Amino acid sequence: MFKKSIIENVYDNYPLFDLDVYKEENKDLNYTKDEEYIIHFNNIGYMENRKYDKKIYYLYNKYHLGDNIFNIILFNKILPYLKENNYKIHYYCLKQYHIQVEEFIKDKDYIILKELTDKIIGLEAWINNENLIKRYDLQNKIGFDRYYMYFFNILCKKMNVPYYIHDLKYIDEDLIIRQERLKKENKDVVDDLNILIINSEPLSGQYKYNKKDWSNFILYLSTKFKVITTLKVNENIPCTMDYSFSCKDIAALSTKVDYIISINTGPFVGCYNEYTLEHVKKIYIFVDNLSFEHYKISVHQNILDLYKYF
Repeated sequence: MFKKSIIENVYDNYPLFDLDVYKEENKDLNYTKDEEYIIHFNNIGYMENRKYDKKIYYLYNKYHLGDNIFNIILFNKILPYLKENNYKIHYYCLKQYHIQVEEFIKDKDYIILKELTDKIIGLEAWINNENLIKRYDLQNKIGFDRYYMYFFNILCKKMNVPYYIHDLKYIDEDLIIRQERLKKENKDVVDDLNILIINSEPLSGQYKYNKKDWSNFILYLSTKFKVITTLKVNENIPCTMDYSFSCKDIAALSTKVDYIISINTGPFVGCYNEYTLEHVKKIYIFVDNLSFEHYKISVHQNILDLYKYF
């Protein structure tokens, strides 16, 4: 049984809890020079010992695809620090997202995906983790993009990483290489693409999705522009699913389109990169109760509003 002081403080202070006190209060544990211990919780709060490498950050997220891609973007931003100090990140997320998330990792020797099971370990890297940040105190005061940057900096501080993240957008040269490859392999679909439409159904209740209105608007756009969707509308309109495009492929497509029309959902996260934000004329985001601060992003709730723009 662990002492009360450890139980009360380990979560709030992880990974910064007082290891010397912990060792003193748990003398029955055997330590070697290169090993430490961390208390870790499963999702019902049960506590048990796990060997813990002091050169590894343990983080997890048990939610959706977009949450996990955002976290990988942060880890890539602090990758120089990880390499310089020989730190690694063990990141736990649901197995169903591994294939998509892994494509965004820049160095798999330092950022290592692990399967999230019922035995949760480490720090919960989630924007609704109120032990880290009071999201709902901020969501009506600052844009979602600035909020996420703020969240990234809180994670850095919690991890003792001496980085200040001053911009949410990311740089990844692979996006340009992918776009060229996709254009060569699927010239009829990708070349001179005008509009990327991310119409995948939202999973987090962030938007009231009227599939019929969206499909009718997409049909209208397809008569005037070259478009591609992420959810199938009909056999005449190309869909990323027809070509097995991944989320990173979708991000690559976004770098050369004129417009993006998107529900604020997982596949959009990769589109928030430097190349896309530089090239795109306008991004129309559909989400309830959130705003964005980037000048090229316009927030909407009703897809019918967009007829006047096209």
